[in-house]
Amino acid sequence: MADPNLEKVSTGKGTGRIGGASIAWVTLFGALIGVTGLIPIFPYVGGGGYVPLATPFAAISPLLLGPLGGIVAAIIGGVIGMFIAPAAYPLQLVDVVIGAASPAILVALMIQSNRLWKITVPLFIVIGIVGWLVPFYVPGEAGGFGRVPEPLYFLLAALYWVPSTIIAGSPLGTRFIPKWIKSENRKQQYGGIFLALLAALFVWWLPWTRPYWYLFSFSAELGVATHVAYSWWVIALSAITAIITIPIVEALRRSGLPKISGAIW
Repeated sequence: MADPNLEKVSTGKGTGRIGGASIAWVTLFGALIGVTGLIPIFPYVGGGGYVPLATPFAAISPLLLGPLGGIVAAIIGGVIGMFIAPAAYPLQLVDVVIGAASPAILVALMIQSNRLWKITVPLFIVIGIVGWLVPFYVPGEAGGFGRVPEPLYFLLAALYWVPSTIIAGSPLGTRFIPKWIKSENRKQQYGGIFLALLAALFVWWLPWTRPYWYLFSFSAELGVATHVAYSWWVIALSAITAIITIPIVEALRRSGLPKISGAIW
């Protein structure tokens, strides 16, 4: 006869759990995200801080802990990082949202796009339009920002949300990615993880950058140049994040630990 306690652990129905992951796992991974806030991987354009290793760890948290547990872990890690790594979180709680919680939320939506695409697609569109408008149209010239060349600027901004929106709303997002990320076929799983991260992190880049553009009064020329410069960077970040994820998933699969509901291992 099966042990009912073991069943609770496996399905996430027991007490002391967040979305299938135990509170201990969530807080432990949150602490890891917090500590990796001390490790810079890229400086902010315009100065003021750096992108920490915590960002890719926050992005993969829904893959390892399930969507809800991963988001909570990312928030915990962001709050810890805010205190121990102020250069990575110069905007304090704003950076907890845009630098830690946001990538986790967007990845969680992508890995569940078979069920949540009706939320994901409109959200990506809204983020994309707001990212295009702020700050060069809102507040625009009234806020001291110059005019950007159009339609060039719209096309550059669209790169960060239109392909991701198409992926999220097409069979690739609604059917294949959620299937591939849990596949026993390694190539399929690796491809699914990379595509989910790529779509999520491209969209994440827009709300992550705009508060800094506004505070540092980016010029129109710098805004255009930054769109071009970061296009390769987001792809590289997604690839690096996928590389970080794969050995962790493999190790968890072989560990014999109780599986977490909603996690990909």
